[in-house]
Amino acid sequence: MKQAIFLVTSLAGIKKLTFKQKITMLRNDDIQITVVLGMVQFDEYEAAKQLIQTMVSAGRVIVMSLAELVRDKPGIAVAEKDQFTADYRDLDVKRFSAGDNTDDVILRYVAEGDIVAEEVVDADGRLIIATKISQNQPVAAAVYEDDKQIGLLHYTDGKHDESLLLNGAGELVYRFIRHDHHVTYDYEMQRTSKMAFTNLISETDEKTDQVSYRLSEERPYYEVVDHVDFHRFNSIFEFYAEFISTEFADVPASLFIDLNDNPHFAAYLQQLLIFNY
Repeated sequence: MKQAIFLVTSLAGIKKLTFKQKITMLRNDDIQITVVLGMVQFDEYEAAKQLIQTMVSAGRVIVMSLAELVRDKPGIAVAEKDQFTADYRDLDVKRFSAGDNTDDVILRYVAEGDIVAEEVVDADGRLIIATKISQNQPVAAAVYEDDKQIGLLHYTDGKHDESLLLNGAGELVYRFIRHDHHVTYDYEMQRTSKMAFTNLISETDEKTDQVSYRLSEERPYYEVVDHVDFHRFNSIFEFYAEFISTEFADVPASLFIDLNDNPHFAAYLQQLLIFNY
């Protein structure tokens, strides 16, 4: 059977109409589809799997996370400073329904009138994610699959800044480090354009009646450290390219990536035929 691999790097990618259309088209052609969840915020895996399940019937598409793909890889012991310890279990706990069309339950642990930790468990009581909270902001989190810890998330001032991917033995394999860089966009159009660009800098060329708008923002990017051989990937797309090429080297399959990711992959997958969704 012919095969197709879909690399997903965000929940937004799964929600795209073209993602569903491509999957449906390939399934109608009897092509085996594997969706690789490549998000580095591992707490998005569960939501991603639920979204895909609403699109296709069970067994029609294979869904694999990065954690499943590194399960048998070697790793190193997680440093004590990076470990997640559930030291809040003796505190007062409140139960809530997750309310997201699942049977998941949210457990909130309270101390001195504040929520200090939160856990999400499935209908069988198995942990999905545990999060430590300080001043109403996440500090650290541990993500689980099949009751095993598969990833750790670290936060600074409530903002995600680092992810640690673990193998099946709970050892560290990859570290994803978030950085921010300044990006500026320039838009040029006629004054008659109906597009609204409020709160942006504008300049008007009186001779051509053309308007230029400039938008600046901070955007994240990730570098990746392999903790087995300590190779450093300066771009997460370089990591994706090598990871997919290695993991599926013996699988004759077509590779589908998010159209928004295409420019970032161009430098690393020049020898492969890539399709977009």
